[in-house]
Amino acid sequence: MLADTTVWAWIGLLAMGAGTVPPLWAWYSRSSETGESHAVYYGTLAGVTGVAALAYLAMALGFGTVPTPGGDLPVARYVDWLITTPLLLLYLGLLARPSRRLLGGLIAVDVVIIAGGIAAVATVGTVSWVLFGVAAAAYAALVYGLLVSLPRSASAEADRVRAVFGTLRNITVVLWTLYPVVWLLAPTGFGLLTPATEMLVFVYLDIVSKVGFVVVAVAGADALDRLGAERGLGAGSEAASLDGGTAADSADGEHTTVLGDD
Repeated sequence: MLADTTVWAWIGLLAMGAGTVPPLWAWYSRSSETGESHAVYYGTLAGVTGVAALAYLAMALGFGTVPTPGGDLPVARYVDWLITTPLLLLYLGLLARPSRRLLGGLIAVDVVIIAGGIAAVATVGTVSWVLFGVAAAAYAALVYGLLVSLPRSASAEADRVRAVFGTLRNITVVLWTLYPVVWLLAPTGFGLLTPATEMLVFVYLDIVSKVGFVVVAVAGADALDRLGAERGLGAGSEAASLDGGTAADSADGEHTTVLGDD
């Protein structure tokens, strides 16, 4: 059984490592050809699969699991999710350009979801199920934000930007919804899955939701040209965020709101 979970961890490592190549290559190619690297965008994407690769390396080597009253807690997996899921939300925010308050709120809710999952694994009985319920309620709020609140911001962008955002948002909502289902079926919930099967399913979901997200984002990188990427969450927008986070539209429409305050 241990060998089975280890094999799946190595597969996860290889997949995440491979998934890190496209954004890094696109970053390098873009910088070499045009001098505009879109560093924030590509760096965010590379961070998603890069962090996940390190987490899978830890799991493959037998590190990152600690015993708790509720069973073994895969710390490496949850640390991965605590870092990579906010990065995925950040990328969606870079495309949709909501207010900083909205994006920060979505990331905060995401952290509550992961923290609730950790606490639910580490506890037993009614307490565990209550904590899982709290995480599930927070996830419902996150889905509402992704399906309703963020699209309102994205609707102000170009058609190509909205198309890429919509595809990535849908990938995120559909696949993230499967994670709590696996949690319920795994030993953490009803125990219908073995640890090896749980690992297999989580590796599969991680590959599709992370590597798939990154590949689609890189394929749709032409949308970044319509955003004025160099005015993203970089130094050039810091002054705007201090005085309200918005810049007035100029006559030719070059300036757009960049994650400003409400």
